[in-house]
Amino acid sequence: MNAPRVGERVILVVDDSPDVLRVLGELLTPLYRVRVATSGRRALRMAAQSPAPDLILLDVMMPEQDGYMVLSLLRSRPACRDIPVIFLTALDAPGDEERGLELGAVDYIAKPVRPAVVLARVQTQLELKAARDALRDRNARLEAEVARRAAENELILNSAAEGIFGVGVDGAINFINPAAAAMLGYRPEELLGQSASFCLFRGDGDGPGAVMPPPGGEARDREGAFRRKDGDALPVAFSAVPMRNAGLQLGAVVSFTDIRERQRYIRQLERQSNFDDLTGLPNRNLLRDRLDHALHHCRREAAALEVVALNLNRFKSINDTLGREAGDELLRGLAQRLSEGVADADTLARLGGDEFILFGRGEMVGAGLAQAVLKLLAEPFEQAGREIFLSCSIGVAVYPKDGENGDGLLRNALAAVYQAKGVGGWGFRYYAAEMNARSMELLELENDLRRALERDELELHYQPQLRLADGALFGCEALARWRHPRRGLLPPADFIPLAEACGLIVPLGEWVLRAACSQARRWQDEGLQPVVVAVNVSAHQFAAQDMVELTRRVLGETGLAPRWLELELTESVMMSDVEALVLAARRLRELGVALAMDDFGTGFSSLGFLKRLALDRLKIDQSFVRDLDWDPDSVSIASAIIALARSLKLAVIAEGVETESQLALLRECGCEEIQGFLFQRPLPADAFARLLREGWPRF
Repeated sequence: MNAPRVGERVILVVDDSPDVLRVLGELLTPLYRVRVATSGRRALRMAAQSPAPDLILLDVMMPEQDGYMVLSLLRSRPACRDIPVIFLTALDAPGDEERGLELGAVDYIAKPVRPAVVLARVQTQLELKAARDALRDRNARLEAEVARRAAENELILNSAAEGIFGVGVDGAINFINPAAAAMLGYRPEELLGQSASFCLFRGDGDGPGAVMPPPGGEARDREGAFRRKDGDALPVAFSAVPMRNAGLQLGAVVSFTDIRERQRYIRQLERQSNFDDLTGLPNRNLLRDRLDHALHHCRREAAALEVVALNLNRFKSINDTLGREAGDELLRGLAQRLSEGVADADTLARLGGDEFILFGRGEMVGAGLAQAVLKLLAEPFEQAGREIFLSCSIGVAVYPKDGENGDGLLRNALAAVYQAKGVGGWGFRYYAAEMNARSMELLELENDLRRALERDELELHYQPQLRLADGALFGCEALARWRHPRRGLLPPADFIPLAEACGLIVPLGEWVLRAACSQARRWQDEGLQPVVVAVNVSAHQFAAQDMVELTRRVLGETGLAPRWLELELTESVMMSDVEALVLAARRLRELGVALAMDDFGTGFSSLGFLKRLALDRLKIDQSFVRDLDWDPDSVSIASAIIALARSLKLAVIAEGVETESQLALLRECGCEEIQGFLFQRPLPADAFARLLREGWPRF
């Protein structure tokens, strides 16, 4: 019987994942006849159907019957025991492969699958099965026509890619194909007539029984090592098929493949499962294993252990500004610096992203490790000819006070990290029990915020803006408020930072822009005095959206003329792509929208950048205004900002004006515009409309 053509070979794919079945089906169907089964029970039925599968791709992890059980049942059934099985697995546990190979799997393919690997391994196993089937077929015909079978075997042997040799009942090699001789480092004639035990198992205590099936036995598949001529061991997977004539055993045919590549692949998978690809540090899996081992010793010796978690501050801005490759290089540099500079740590690991974990035992380890990390980060890193300083927040959890197992200690150390971020983001904090309560509170608040837009719980209040020269009300700033169903009316400080942290600032910012423009147009439609409405745009929102297109679309939808809208950019926006920001600002100006720099003086502004950005207004941050009454430096800063604005022909507005003395000092400095509690707190839309309708007190 001739071997089936490629398109006639039947492959049974067994997996409970529709996505995996789809991917493998699309990959294999052009070349083979593909059957699919979504459970072990169905796979066993389909394997027994005619024509039988030439190869089975079998998922390890399935409900009811996993891959190991299915493979055991296949091997117990005579009709299915010879079907080669390749396991599909994510290899989560180190012993998965050994167990599968012991049960009779011929190979593994790791998920997610790579097309080239799947096609190569399927082809290899099908070729090997074809050779085995051909040998068995020719062995059956041996009883009728020995001479013709020998000629056919020789043709197959010489053309096969895998190694094939024959062993007589005396253990001597009676034929060998060129591939087998080459893999073993011999010429074919050097092995003919030689003892298989001497040539292939010399010195390892094994013998011809390793390849020769026992009398009356069936074919056997094994893995082992053949000895090459140069003495090196060659790892192989081999199959020994008994040869009989009229019930008399004549010997065996052995086919084998070099599995060094598979073993290298297994070692690579083991490394990937335990070490971080980017930094080479232990990953979360290996960290937990080592931490559990260290805790075992600590329990036995009644010793303390301290887990130190660190998270880089504002690392996303580095990725956004310099690119991910530069960010990856900095992470590698940090890992190397920590590895070399923190000798007291038992283990340094990377959890992922910009989070690292250290732990150690001994007195004052936690504080010592944290201080050592802070000292290491005090020195800059070099990146493409520039110096970059990294800062981090550090949290420390102590065994047994803060947790009795690894997961609890890691969770509490990370809780302390975020507490450190909340109080400035540079330094370290020891874990305290109330941190988890605060974390749960923030998690609950985040969940509520995700539903706030759907439930129409957000609203805008408007704080008037006045000109000092004539007391005229010329504009207002739109400020978001959240009418929380249980906590009442929340100011922006209670939820805007949370929105930025959890990625909700983009839909929230878009809602504010649309709501503010709609309200401004409604006031005009009611015949009220038109005022400019100022809307804040966060750095996260500006980086994530095309603000020009969004603004154009919102103005078109609401009908508000562009001259009645002002976008307030914070100085942190400058940490993003500067050229993109300058271009966007120019397009917004061309659209007719005014631009203001909010919180001026607290960030990264430069005179050259302000000139390129072509702003309309600078806002003096309220932190300077608040201190005008007693701090001469604040007066000097306010005066300098006002002078700078005049030199650039920009309007300047002071926010947070609360006292008459602050107002008087701002007048002396030449400030033109103000907003603050001294004149009016932020008002709901209807109250602001009454202010426009009824008038307001003049200064």
